[in-house]
Amino acid sequence: MKRALLTLALLLVRLSAAQAGVNERYFALVVGYNGPPSTRGADAPLPLRYADDDALSFYELEHEAGTDAVLLTVPDADSRRRFPWAADVARPPTLSEIERAVTDLNKRMAATFQAGHKPVFVFFYSGHGSRDQSTGAALTLPDGALSGAGLREHILDKIHAQTVHLIIDACHADAIARPRDIDAKTMPITQAEIMARLSAEMSSSYPNVGLVLASDGGSPTHEWDLYQSGIFTHEVISGLRGGADVNHDGRIEYSELAAFLTAANTEVLDTRARVQSILQAPSIQARAPLIELGEATSAGWLTNIQSTARQFFVEDQHGTRILDGHPEYGFAMSVAVPPDQLLFVHDGEREADVVVPRGERRAFDALTFHKSPLQARGAMETSLEKGLFLMPYGPGYYNGFVDRRDAVRVPGVQSIEISRGIPPSGVSTRRKTLVWTLRGASGALLGSAVLFAGLTLEARSNFEAASTQVAAAQANDRFKLDSTLALTFLASAVVCAAVSFVVDLRK
Repeated sequence: MKRALLTLALLLVRLSAAQAGVNERYFALVVGYNGPPSTRGADAPLPLRYADDDALSFYELEHEAGTDAVLLTVPDADSRRRFPWAADVARPPTLSEIERAVTDLNKRMAATFQAGHKPVFVFFYSGHGSRDQSTGAALTLPDGALSGAGLREHILDKIHAQTVHLIIDACHADAIARPRDIDAKTMPITQAEIMARLSAEMSSSYPNVGLVLASDGGSPTHEWDLYQSGIFTHEVISGLRGGADVNHDGRIEYSELAAFLTAANTEVLDTRARVQSILQAPSIQARAPLIELGEATSAGWLTNIQSTARQFFVEDQHGTRILDGHPEYGFAMSVAVPPDQLLFVHDGEREADVVVPRGERRAFDALTFHKSPLQARGAMETSLEKGLFLMPYGPGYYNGFVDRRDAVRVPGVQSIEISRGIPPSGVSTRRKTLVWTLRGASGALLGSAVLFAGLTLEARSNFEAASTQVAAAQANDRFKLDSTLALTFLASAVVCAAVSFVVDLRK
């Protein structure tokens, strides 16, 4: 009964979340640029290698989630090999293309609004951030730079969406997102101070805009060959693919992603490798989801990933790292993966290959693993490899995180924690069905045993009251048959009950 009530509570949470987001339609502008800013001299930064891959991976996720997305990037030869569809959809990441994309998306969002739906807009950028005395902080583009003022002028002030999410993986990302240059004084500023100022400024000027920003105080943007992407972008995508979904409602909210990113970086000891992030939900919608992995999702699902998976990750046949995760004890993760393609799931030193068809699900514990040793790496890479995603994530970590940060929590977390994590697809239903089928059979068999026990007593009574030898013989035969059946049904009931108990304990 307790388990049934917990399951019902979880279903009600998911139903309410689905009803809340039923009218939301997502649109995205995804920008990635490897090129360096126009800064000259010995301190000029080198070109990035994976900003285009970041944009391609983020676009792929949004496409799987059913988002109407526009991709602006110039994929290099290696990226075109790993994302063969890129040449058909990508346009140059220029300011003119950004303006064109905003105009086109506005038309489609207007039509969506007229149809009775709520448009939600996501802007993603991966690339170099720069800062100079004339323009301040800016995002690098091949035809110039998109400053904070330009971001507001060309995107925030023009986009026709009730909710906007800015996801920026670049140096000085926090300064770019500010409505005005609040750090004019050249003095140290902590992440808490930046967060407080950002919150105050964005809440008053753009209360419908939420922020997911990499680094603070000009910390460098991190790329890693092992991921073939920016580390921050990879962590964000890992969370948005379901790793951060602590209550399994398919809606990744700011508090969930913030807790997931914090857990992922907690055990990275080398400060050069530890990624800093700033997350702030729109002030008028504190529980706005950054993505919805609902019925429209065309991805496949890797489900029921328990704590025994430890630090697991998924990559494709080209070596592209899809996502990482580390579920805490008693919590089961479910993550969305690219469908209909060969994927490799790594669990410690083990590896399994799997193809998940579109919209279907594969249980993690049903995969066939074999040994796949990892290679030793340098000091910074070793720190990342040993520390990144080392801290397990789940209801326990999430509850502690939101309590420390006084964040707006998602509903249903306690129920998930007690029930050990029911994935959004109901992956554990087969085991539950087996348990309750066995218990039902046990009850039916026990009822039959009682019935035949009663018939046995009646046969014995007839035997004792028989006045003829024939009647006594018939009563004796009935006694033997009924007693045998009663014992058989009783033994079967005990066996079914015992098996159901063992199966239930092993979940």
